[in-house]
Amino acid sequence: MTVGQFFSLLESTMDVKHFSPTRIFNVDETGLTTAQGKPSKIIALRGKKQVGGITSAEHGQLCTIEICMSAAGQFVPPMIVFPRQRMKTELMEGTLPGSVYRCHPSGWMQRDIFTDWFRHFILHLASSVTNPSLS
Repeated sequence: MTVGQFFSLLESTMDVKHFSPTRIFNVDETGLTTAQGKPSKIIALRGKKQVGGITSAEHGQLCTIEICMSAAGQFVPPMIVFPRQRMKTELMEGTLPGSVYRCHPSGWMQRDIFTDWFRHFILHLASSVTNPSLS
């Protein structure tokens, strides 16, 4: 689909449905590594000959995060895809309330995982035929 076709379809859909900004959502996926990417800054006295640094031997693993926010600023709790076979609940400590998680050996989004995400989206927003959302 070309960009022109996309905007033509969007315009005709908006003319029919009249979505408010609270019902228009942008969905995107991004990667997040489990290890720190840049070393933190080290502060030392001027003229000091030896200054220690903090390094990590861990290379980290890439997790996929599916994120979604409305044009009005409302967000859907994210889905995190961990690169593993089985889930450990400790991995979700400190995440946003309502976040969901899945596992896949690659850590990448797959068709069945995206289907789970879409169900999460519909449930969280109470989307229905009478209360549609655009994403």
